[in-house]
Amino acid sequence: MPYLQIDSQKFLHNYQVILNAIAPNNPEKIAIVLKDNAYGHGIKEIAKLAHYLKIENAFVKNTDEALQVAPFFHHTTILYPYSLPSDSLLQQSLQNPKIYFCASSLESLKDYPKNTRIELKVDSGMHRNGIAKEELTQAFQIINQNNLQLKGIFTHNGFGDDLGSEFYTQNVAFLNIKQESLQLCAHYKIPKPRFHSLNSSGAFRAKDSHTHLVRDLQDDLFRIGIAFYGYLCQDSAFFAPKLKPIGALYAQKISTLNLEIGSRIGYRGISTLERNNVSTYDIGYGDGLFRVREGMEVYSAEGFRILPRASMDCISIESTQEEVCIFNDARPLARIFGTIPYEILAHLHAYIPKVVI
Repeated sequence: MPYLQIDSQKFLHNYQVILNAIAPNNPEKIAIVLKDNAYGHGIKEIAKLAHYLKIENAFVKNTDEALQVAPFFHHTTILYPYSLPSDSLLQQSLQNPKIYFCASSLESLKDYPKNTRIELKVDSGMHRNGIAKEELTQAFQIINQNNLQLKGIFTHNGFGDDLGSEFYTQNVAFLNIKQESLQLCAHYKIPKPRFHSLNSSGAFRAKDSHTHLVRDLQDDLFRIGIAFYGYLCQDSAFFAPKLKPIGALYAQKISTLNLEIGSRIGYRGISTLERNNVSTYDIGYGDGLFRVREGMEVYSAEGFRILPRASMDCISIESTQEEVCIFNDARPLARIFGTIPYEILAHLHAYIPKVVI
């Protein structure tokens, strides 16, 4: 059976790089994003590693993920609380004092029962999710009327990866939102909520500028996702921290054939052998591995050619090894498939075993 090997020492290395660059004197500000099965790496396995490092805050996708990891953190925020249609899991999450719920619209604020712990998402210019700045007063009215517990106010800066002024424009927009929110908190006698806006690339990019703000207007958390797993997808002009990919995908041999060089392999005989031996391995696009197809030059981490076309449950590789490493760095595959490491990793099915070393 294929498995994903998780290197705990590389995870620790990435944490130290993140901490030293972003918040060397404030480790409590480093939060981990575990959504979508920890970007394919195994949510409970990564949660345990984060707990060992005393990371206090986590962000997940849905109620199922929140309940799995809540025991490991002081607070866990569900970014998409209604993305999983399970009333039982929703009720369990509502009753857990460690779990917060994202509210990204005025309508969603009205859906939560009294005393729900919420983090209000605001739109600072990405125009994806979140209430408009002009709706802040109305949002606070609903929070006050419905006796909701406002635990956080946050946004998502969608320009951290790219050169351009939009990153700074969003930061200024969120600064204005913070200032108005503090005035509304004082008016309604609501304790100051935590503020956060920056993901991995944004946090590295703003690592110096945010400290110049007065304390009440600084971000209280940095939501670090992909950097924990060893990647950044930012423009090459920016500071490049020396992160290490923590996951390596392995597959096991099913069978080996000894054939003549030039023999045609698989569906439609698309591939021809360049060596005598070819083996099939127990992973395919049905397991979430992207489908290798004709015209692609794809190689395992050891340099063995992976032959098009890939099948749903297996792939052919010019190797006789009992085990091959499909990748130990998702970037080469991402380039071949014209995508980003996020997609390669998040595609892997959750049932693939995780082995922490």
